[in-house]
Amino acid sequence: MPVRLALSFPILFLSAAISSPLVAQNTAPIRPFASGAFICNYTGGPTNPDIICSQKPSNGHAEKVVDRILKPIGLIRNFKVVECSNTDNCFATVLKGQRFIVYDAAFMAGIEEQTETDWSAISIMAHEIGHHLQGHTIDGRGGQPIKEIEADKFSGFVLHQLGASLDESAVAVRALGDEHATSTHPAKPARIDAIRKGWLEAEAMYPKSRNYAKTPTAVAPKPVAMASRPAVATRTVVMPKAPVRSKTGCVSGDCQDGTGVFMYPTGERYAGEFEEGDKHGEGVEYYTDGKVKYRGNFRDNLRSDYGVYYYRNGDKYMGWFQKNVPNGKGTYYFSDGDKIAATFRNGQPVH
Repeated sequence: MPVRLALSFPILFLSAAISSPLVAQNTAPIRPFASGAFICNYTGGPTNPDIICSQKPSNGHAEKVVDRILKPIGLIRNFKVVECSNTDNCFATVLKGQRFIVYDAAFMAGIEEQTETDWSAISIMAHEIGHHLQGHTIDGRGGQPIKEIEADKFSGFVLHQLGASLDESAVAVRALGDEHATSTHPAKPARIDAIRKGWLEAEAMYPKSRNYAKTPTAVAPKPVAMASRPAVATRTVVMPKAPVRSKTGCVSGDCQDGTGVFMYPTGERYAGEFEEGDKHGEGVEYYTDGKVKYRGNFRDNLRSDYGVYYYRNGDKYMGWFQKNVPNGKGTYYFSDGDKIAATFRNGQPVH
């Protein structure tokens, strides 16, 4: 089970909402929507240029959560985290050279109540941090859909490292995202896909010990065939046949509509998500010796979308799948260290 953050976001943001303004009289108020300032505006909705808020201390808890978000990537916080009422949002901005994460406590508490999880607020905060870390707030080009995609991908990567599931990482966008694209924000499906990419990239690099649920197929994508690499890419490794196991089928969990583990007569198994008895969602396939065969997504029992396939000969493909084979952008890694980064069609790179 992933370790959840010890800090409670409802407590964090509600307590910040009742904190008093800074007493220093020479502290200038923040006009978060000042002309020319970068504004992320997480939900993509309209902003009010007349809002002015006093700098309020975040009572230390918000900074601790931000630091926890930054810890997996080895960075320290170098921006201010302040509360600003009546903005009904959370956003990143730069004013007079100072970088800020500005949040509305009531807004953050509301999204947690709506989604019934504190991962929603954490993912929003990670998204805004992503804007700062990727230089979006200082390039002078304002809000752009590509920036939101990059920040969403960063959020998905970080939440994986904090222990959130893929579904938990995207819960805020599902609740708040707009179905239609705007001049600054992509449509909700594109944002969810960006979070998924970030999460799966983290999973490929730092796999977690999770019980996934889905049913795998026995068909494996063929190794890449190239004229210059026939010995490495097309050779067949003969493995001894594993004895048929006496315990097959769904050995744990819910292999119909949920998460479970399915054992095949060959000795291979699948752990992941199921829908109507098919592998559908996130899952992991294992060879008979317990080594990972495929880690990624499935649709209707087939490898689909992003995933990583580990060949018996030591090769590896990391990229996009369709109907069980590489389709789309991906990288094929040979066991001797060479690699091919290309767009694949029906399992083969196209030039």
